[in-house]
Amino acid sequence: MTSIKKQLLISILTIMCIGTLIMVSITYLELKEELDELFDENIKQVAHSIALHDFAKNENFSSHTPQDTRQNLKGEEEFLIQVWKENELVYSSLPALDFPLQNEGGVKTVIQGDQKWRYYGIKQENWLVQVSQPIPVRHSVIWEIYIELLLPMLIQLPIILAVIALAITKGFKPVKKVSNLIEQRNPAFLGHIPSDNVPYEIKTMVDALNDLLGKLDQSIKAQKRFTADAAHELRTPLTALSLQLDVLRRSKTESEKQEAIEALYKGVDRSTHLVRQLLELARQEPDAIENLFQECALDELVDEVIQEYATLAEAKAININIIKSEECFIKGDPHALKIMIGNLIKNAIHYTPEKGIIELSLYKNENNQIAFEVADNGIGIAETERARVFDRFYRVTGTKESGSGIGLSIVQAIAERHGTEVTVENGINSNGTSFKLIFP
Repeated sequence: MTSIKKQLLISILTIMCIGTLIMVSITYLELKEELDELFDENIKQVAHSIALHDFAKNENFSSHTPQDTRQNLKGEEEFLIQVWKENELVYSSLPALDFPLQNEGGVKTVIQGDQKWRYYGIKQENWLVQVSQPIPVRHSVIWEIYIELLLPMLIQLPIILAVIALAITKGFKPVKKVSNLIEQRNPAFLGHIPSDNVPYEIKTMVDALNDLLGKLDQSIKAQKRFTADAAHELRTPLTALSLQLDVLRRSKTESEKQEAIEALYKGVDRSTHLVRQLLELARQEPDAIENLFQECALDELVDEVIQEYATLAEAKAININIIKSEECFIKGDPHALKIMIGNLIKNAIHYTPEKGIIELSLYKNENNQIAFEVADNGIGIAETERARVFDRFYRVTGTKESGSGIGLSIVQAIAERHGTEVTVENGINSNGTSFKLIFP
């Protein structure tokens, strides 16, 4: 399992090690360059200081030559000083150290024996002062200083890493807290995770998770509600079917049997219709599989629905008049839209008396929104009941029409999926009912 904390620590360690290596290398090169310049300047100053003496007044250099038999300099603080007269060595600070005469000029490098030397020579008439120093002696000093600088850098590296590790651990505490809150969630408790004190970096994740928990909670509640509603509503027709079968079994005459069979068929039809409506209602729930919306010609869908229910309207001698029909296109699920429009028209047919009138209007209102209206001159709906007609299994009091009370619930569910507003008003000439759909 990949650990973000581990990856961060490894990345920071790698970056710091590479950065330290680069800084150490640059420090060494800079230090070497600066000290080389310092030592070269010291050689030049020593040579110039000696050259200021009047060699003509003090030609007996042999009495001043040290009796030192060393062949190595003590360290960076010591130089090899030689005085030459007409290419003859007359003085040396280390007589045992054999370093030949070099050409005069600026500070230069020469290989003598098994090591490199830096020297500087200055000429005064027939005298030449030469000051020299081995480069390895310089490098030993550079390494001493370099190590003194390097040790604090290396010591502080693990300290910095430990501090960073603590900071990262502290920084991940909100993540751990959110993780613990998520673990507390279960199907029985899908409450939102508090995001007030959550860091900005994970706030969007917590918000998205809360949105998902809300949808999941809504889905579970819808399933429970659907199961309870279905069980409650199916109990009555199934009981009726059982009673009708019992009546059929007890029938003695052929006419009684035929009557019982017809009643049984009607009961089966009602139960089948109820099951279909329940399934259609479940299909419109927020957790149902969402069909891809497409461009729909709403006027064509209305014409198709009118043709489907024309026979039902003719059976009651109801006139379906199209008051206004404009060419309108919307984004939506054509199957669901046809069900929504069909339920409104079928509802109007059921609750409009024989030889009644239904008026359909499809147009764009003053806000350039598409509006579809189904108005009838039927029994109407009291204003006190209009707010409840979209509740599941609710049926208007005083009506003799049979039904499950799910049709308008399906209309409401489909409307919500399409962002459509549904309103209930008075119908034709203030009689009956008018359902209006206003699409976004």
